Amino acid sequence: MTASRVEERPVLDIPVVYGPRQPLPLLAPHLVGESTGSFVNRLAHHNGMELHEFLDRVGQGKASEDPERVGKYPQYTEMYVNAEGLCYLAVLTDQPETFLQRTLPSLAEQHLLPGTGEAVWRWPWEPSDGHLVRCCSLCAQDRGVGEPAWLMSPDSWRVCPRHLRWTDDSRSDAPAFIELAELPETVPAHRQRQRLRRWFGPAGEELFADAFQIAVHWWTSMPDTTLWVQRARSAGLEARAMRVAPLVVYPEAAALALTMLRFEQAGERDLAGRARWLAGVQQLMDRWEVDFGAGKQPLLTWLERHSQAAVPALPHSPGRRRLTLALGHNRIATRTGSLDRRSCLPWQLGMAAPEL
Repeated sequence: MTASRVEERPVLDIPVVYGPRQPLPLLAPHLVGESTGSFVNRLAHHNGMELHEFLDRVGQGKASEDPERVGKYPQYTEMYVNAEGLCYLAVLTDQPETFLQRTLPSLAEQHLLPGTGEAVWRWPWEPSDGHLVRCCSLCAQDRGVGEPAWLMSPDSWRVCPRHLRWTDDSRSDAPAFIELAELPETVPAHRQRQRLRRWFGPAGEELFADAFQIAVHWWTSMPDTTLWVQRARSAGLEARAMRVAPLVVYPEAAALALTMLRFEQAGERDLAGRARWLAGVQQLMDRWEVDFGAGKQPLLTWLERHSQAAVPALPHSPGRRRLTLALGHNRIATRTGSLDRRSCLPWQLGMAAPEL
């Protein structure tokens, strides 16, 4: 009897697939604008894991060996991944990569880490763009999120006009948020800022940025101004704490932005027109009991940079009013990012008064 012949099958070149192949059992609700680190932290907890246990599922990276320290990462800095890491997250969450990139800002193409071949994640000391701001807990609860979450924000604070709360990037939980019921001027000021952005697009936001930068200059030079001290006390914060500055100067910044808008719309940029505008702002400052003599210089700097009109170069968007800011402003300010970047005024919150 002859031995049966075994047919040899060709060896197929099938690539080995590494990483997760199916979603996690429990999927965490999404918060639009959330930081990647905050989201994966919640995703881990949702599935009965701590963050340090979960990270191995998202690829390779370096983290502290102290689980307690790793657990604090989402509050302190942002997590970044490369393209393969994004793919892993898409599998684990059962969501398309494009959806995750729309929902979590730090997964956008410009923030993905370089390198291919394996999934990689990093936790740098500081976010590469923006600030980690505590999400309003009531907004989070409406989305089914019951633990602290952090959003990526261009600025170091956020206003929730729905729940009348102010949150910021403070790493302290004392307090985690500020109730705005005791600060009745803040929400109308925030809505005025939103109207400027809605009416005039980036130009409206840049005007508010200029006004805010001037208010920051005033607060840095005159932190003991009575109305700002009173607001700080109402918020339960130290009057001279840097954390308090954006909150307490918000109403004056919004009011000043309106006067800047009128100046730009009037187009009277000669010496007489600038003098009239400055006199009008002085009246406001007198009403606020902000020392005009001590706060005049940033106003003069702004006038200098807005003394020459710019020729409109781009068509305005439908539904928005045309507003082209001055030539000196456009040479310095950017159209995106934090308020200090959108402004033509160079100083930053946290500078000492002599540096301004």
